[in-house]
Amino acid sequence: MKAYKNDKILAPVCLDKTWGFINENGDFEIPLQFDYAHGFSEGRAKVVIGEKCGFIHETGEFVIPPIYDKRKSHNFYEDGFVKMVLGKNSYMIATDGTKLDVDEYDEIDVFSEGMAAFKVNGRWGYINTFGEQVVKPIYTKTYAFLEGMAEVELEGKWGYIDKTGKEIISLIYDDASEFSEGLARVELNNKYGFINKEGEDIIPFKYKNANIFSEGLAAVAENEAWGFVNKKGEQITPYKYNKELFWDINNSPQIFSDGLAAVQFERKYGFIDRNGNEVIPFKYYWTHGFRDNLAYVIDAYGGFINKAGDVVVPLKYEAAKRFSYELAAVKLDGTWGYVNTKGENTIPMRFHHAGIFRNCNAPIERIKE
Repeated sequence: MKAYKNDKILAPVCLDKTWGFINENGDFEIPLQFDYAHGFSEGRAKVVIGEKCGFIHETGEFVIPPIYDKRKSHNFYEDGFVKMVLGKNSYMIATDGTKLDVDEYDEIDVFSEGMAAFKVNGRWGYINTFGEQVVKPIYTKTYAFLEGMAEVELEGKWGYIDKTGKEIISLIYDDASEFSEGLARVELNNKYGFINKEGEDIIPFKYKNANIFSEGLAAVAENEAWGFVNKKGEQITPYKYNKELFWDINNSPQIFSDGLAAVQFERKYGFIDRNGNEVIPFKYYWTHGFRDNLAYVIDAYGGFINKAGDVVVPLKYEAAKRFSYELAAVKLDGTWGYVNTKGENTIPMRFHHAGIFRNCNAPIERIKE
């Protein structure tokens, strides 16, 4: 996990229906005072008071006053901006306080790689961080820029553009995903395959479904069963795993993480390595997958295992969040506290709810808690 020198590590917690933020010792850095609180990203955290919301600094001081609509405003800063809604007016507000007036648009998405998709009169385009229209609103659907490219749809066909709006890969596909590790999953004539950034076919169109690449492997479906292939299209595992897995774990299609992937077989979860070896048996009802070398798993109750499959945090908890900065929020007998990687209850079980620890100035991580 990347270190940010002198930055605070804080987690939002709730006690008696009021939220504040604690540090890694369990001490309150920002007192209980909010009706709800989200985690920090890019030096700011969204907090709610009544029906309004604003953003605070790590000192607890408001940098965006709590006057905005709590439901319509976004929850996190991303790529230096957050969307805030006040009455009929919408703004993209930068971390330095600069406001972009985006009222002219019907919808606007988050910034990613310096670009944000906007919708006007039923069509989508993109603006840059100066609010300038870089890509005219001509597309029926768009997604965020990743690896310098974005997938766009026009009248049912998908392709890819660069940040100037140039169509780098022609709009000929029935479906398309973002580029990951240099390859993108695309569908043509009801079959999925993979292309590179030049639009060349790298893995043939022969799969019923497919997911993005992670750590050099991608999950693909043949009939109703899933397996994994490498970037040459070589089959690494048999097609035998259940499809439900691949759309539930980690809030996204299944990926490898820390060298292992959770897979489901005969309604139980286990783990395979990048060579396709089944290294942790199929015996769990659920898992969030590995993160920082530990995975939350559920049998009758939940706990954490290491990459050898050993239980390091006892399977006795009603719920848990992923480990972050060597601490994980866990729920026992209706209350929340935190355990360390040895399973020791280092922050007592006294909260009504508890979030993950985040570095206040780090970017938001889009991963299931």
